Parts: sequence; structure tokens; C-alpha cells
Amino acid sequence: MDLAGKIKKIITKANLIEEGDSVLLGASGGIDSTVLLYVLLNISRQTPFSLGLAHVNHRLRGSESQRDENFVKDLARRLSLPLHAKKVNVKERASASGISLQHAGRELRYAFFSDIAKKHNYNKIAIAHTLDDQVETFLLRIIKGTGIRGLSSIPVRRGPIIRPFLFTYKSEIEEYARQNEVSFVADSSNEKVVYERNFLRREIIPVMEKLNPAVKEKIFSLLQDITAINLIFDKRSKTFLLQEKQERGGESHFNVPALANIDEETRFRILSDTLASIEPRFIPLRQHILSIEKIIKAKKPNLTVILPYGLKAKKAYTTLIFTKRPLRPPVTDQIPLAAGKNILEPFNISLTVRAQKRLSAVKLHDHDVAFFDRQKTGALSVRTFRAGDRFFPLGMKNYVKLKDFFISRKIPKEERRFIPLLTSGNDIIWVIGHRIDERYKVTEATREILKVAASPL
Repeated sequence: MDLAGKIKKIITKANLIEEGDSVLLGASGGIDSTVLLYVLLNISRQTPFSLGLAHVNHRLRGSESQRDENFVKDLARRLSLPLHAKKVNVKERASASGISLQHAGRELRYAFFSDIAKKHNYNKIAIAHTLDDQVETFLLRIIKGTGIRGLSSIPVRRGPIIRPFLFTYKSEIEEYARQNEVSFVADSSNEKVVYERNFLRREIIPVMEKLNPAVKEKIFSLLQDITAINLIFDKRSKTFLLQEKQERGGESHFNVPALANIDEETRFRILSDTLASIEPRFIPLRQHILSIEKIIKAKKPNLTVILPYGLKAKKAYTTLIFTKRPLRPPVTDQIPLAAGKNILEPFNISLTVRAQKRLSAVKLHDHDVAFFDRQKTGALSVRTFRAGDRFFPLGMKNYVKLKDFFISRKIPKEERRFIPLLTSGNDIIWVIGHRIDERYKVTEATREILKVAASPL
């Protein structure tokens, strides 16, 4: 079977291109993308679909980069195909983002392809990745270090991205180019073994092939097995996320015991995917996940891991919380209260203070409303927790340290300094939203009641 026939079979089996599709081909001018262009043109005669070209000039090789752009422009003109070309500054992007030139180039390239596809209604984006690319990527990831998830094969299709050459060897492409006299441009940087992939391709893989001429086929077979295993773990991860993940005010919450009881690989994916969903730019590394696993397994109830891009994972007793929200600055002022409605912007609440005669049906216990013996209270104010604070919780016969009270109610450590405290003189008479002080409660002897109601702004 010739190459066009083989690719037609792959396209049909994987449902990569259908009749009437509009396909944007990433065209560098090199042998892979140029041969893919001619193969797709051949197939389009049997299964009609439209084709356009996209070229990115990375400006990394001086006149050679411009030569490649001119070649693709001439190719598009000769074949009467629409061309979308752009020059990008890869060095600037790499420097600004702190990433490699290869990574920066890939980001800019795919962003351009996606943008053009949306603007010009291309529903498929064809990339000329080959089976050799898969093998090289696999070996590079092993050398640099990765988990099972990182060893999956490159997908033949992901969203609009399709890779018709993914099961095709470079040698097959070169043979097609020879037989059909396909012109293309050669990237001189591919000859430089200072680049990792080139060194692997030219120095390492040939040695491996001396040990086993079929080493690429063996690696590809292993890749398929690992991919099948990854699908199992991914399914477990998705099921757990659907059942256990809770979204609250822009935060992702998990039950710590539930996370601790699942297998390590599934947990790795759950944590990684959660972080990526909050900040797509963040690429979770194994050490990031290990840091989070440590606080999951630790006995201490309140622990936090700070991650790049402002991400944070914090354990508050039996809850693991992922957030990107910056901490509010602590409220240090003591805010005096007056009769009537008091707006407390630092706490995002209002407190309404009113005196009333004692009523038989008065509700004495409520999270947002508190009642006090008016004769016992003095000047009222609101502040936050201070070291050494203590009060006399309603229903108790002894003083309790406020810190111990917070711990008993499992209030996360970093939230304690944001809970408003209603004070009368030096006494805390209400931990707002939680408990009033026993000494200030309404009793049978109370002649006048002070009602304080809290409500969100």
C-alpha cells in the first residue's frame, strides 16, 4: 500500500477528516509537513474537503527562516491554496516566560493555528507529527524524568488537532518524497547535535537499533500499552472528581480521608487536573504533587503548600482546599459601633444594633443574631483575634482560650484572624457567627435586651 492509501485508511478509521471539512495544515516547509500536504491533496480528490496552510516564522535562523517562509508562500501560490503566515519573537516569549525556545515556539505556533482556525472557520488543524517523533518524545521524557502519565503516546486526535502521520515512519515519508520528487526545505538546526532531540535521533537511537533493529516498533508497542493503562487511571480520576470535588466560591474542596484512600497514581491525576483547571498555565511537576501529598498524610490539622502562579493548597482539618484567591489583609483596627446599622466593609458585613424590651418569643440562639443583657454591656466595638484572647462561651462554666475555641470548631488557622469579634470594653461578648459570652446572655432578671444582627453586604 502506498503512503496516501495508508494515511487514507488511518483518517477513515480514526475519523480524522470527513467530507466537507475545512482543514488547516501547519506548514513549516520541511519534508514532513510538505509530504503531508501532497498526501492530503491526493485524499481530498476522493473525500472532498478544503485545505489551507499556516506558517509561523520563528525568526531563529536568520535568512534561513525567511527562506522557509518564502518557500511556503510559493508552494501555496502554485497550489492555489490560502496561506496564513506570521512572524513571532520566540526569544522574547521564552525570556519573559522563563521557558525553553522549543517550548516558547510551540506555544506561539499552536496559539496562532488556533486563532486562524477560529477566524477562518477551519474545523481541523493538521500537524505532521510522525511515529519517529513519538519514539523520540518517549525517550526524552524517560531521560528527563516523568511519571506514567507523561509516557502516554501523542494522541492522533485531540479536539480540532489531528495527526495523520502519527503511525508513519520518517523513512516512509522520505521514500514518498523521493518517488514523487517532492521539493522541501531543510532546517539546518536539525543537523546540530547540541539540541537534545537531534542528539537522540542521530547518536542514541542508531546505537539502540544496533542492539535491536526493531527498537522503534518495540517502543511504539510499549507506548500503546502504557496509554491503555493511563486510560484506566484517567477514568478513575474523572469519576472521583465528579463524585467528590466541590466548588465553593472559586475554590476546589476535597475530603482528605477520601483522597488518602485512593491509589497514588489516581490521586496524582486528581491533584494535577484540579490545579490545571484553576490555572491552565501551571504545569504540575512530581515535586509539587508530593508536597501536597505530605500535607494530606500529615497529622497536623492546618497546613499549606504555596505553588507557582499564586496557587495554594491548604488542609483545614478534613478538607483539602485549592485556591488562587489572594489572602485579604488582616483587619487590625478596632471599629466602634453605634446604635442602628453599622457598615463594616473590612469584614464585608453590616451589624444592626437595637435595644428592645424583653419578649417572651425572642430567639436567643442564632448564628447571625445575638441577644444580650443591655445593662451588662458598655461601649461596643468590633475587632479580630489577638494572641491570648479568651472568653466565656455560652453554656460553659470556665474561660476558654479563643485559639482553643477555634480549634474545637475546626476553623482553619488562616481564617481565624478574619472572624469579627464583638467586644464590650475589654470583653469578647460574641464570636460573630459562632457563640456569645455566657456572662452577657439574657436571663430572667434581664430588663432590657440588646439585639445585634449581622448580615452580609
